Amino acid sequence: MVNLSDGIFITGTDTGIGKTLITASLAWKFSKSIRKICVMKPFATGVSIHSKHYNSEDLAILAKAIKLEEKQENLNPYFYPLPCSPFMASSLLNLHPPALGFAIEKFKFLQKKYDYLIVEGIGGVMVPLDNKNTLLDFIKLTKLGVIIVATPKLGTFNHILLSVKICQSNDIPIKGIVINKMPSHPSQIEEEVPRFIQEFTELPVLGIIPTIRNLKFNESMFSEIAKLIDINP
Repeated sequence: MVNLSDGIFITGTDTGIGKTLITASLAWKFSKSIRKICVMKPFATGVSIHSKHYNSEDLAILAKAIKLEEKQENLNPYFYPLPCSPFMASSLLNLHPPALGFAIEKFKFLQKKYDYLIVEGIGGVMVPLDNKNTLLDFIKLTKLGVIIVATPKLGTFNHILLSVKICQSNDIPIKGIVINKMPSHPSQIEEEVPRFIQEFTELPVLGIIPTIRNLKFNESMFSEIAKLIDINP
């Protein structure tokens, strides 16, 4: 079983692969043994503002998982109501792009205030934040290890290896890989993806999560998913 220190960064090979479900479930699990735990979604984009409490629907789910009461401006300093990268969204909306320094200030504030911090990224590690920086630059500044979320779909091997390579070449420790959205009746190829990924990367596959129909983000769901991921804080 993999153990973590004072925080973890959840990234993925793509957008829409289930990072929020994995992050929320891990946060729920860790909250049972850590008194002061926090979640963060530093950069988020979407079709529209989610609610009066949270601009980002992802952040609303994460906060719900641990019943977190913290100012949104600290948890999600940058939100753009356009579903694309922060760099593109800010440009198309004529808004300022994310400032890496300010986002890290918020991260350090939360890290100091809480005992444990789980951070969810946006898209993959190379999503551009502005015309010079990507999410990778933010991850490097946090000095956290990462968990990579992927799916068993065709082409995933390439996407996972690219993510692993870029993290390793930037001295970002990878704690493991979670394979999400495994079909209930997988093909031979889909079923064998976790084994081949683990063999080739020499990284642990921490969990295999089935495709869930009628997904509901509630405590029961977080509990079921958490049981399938072999990791402790």
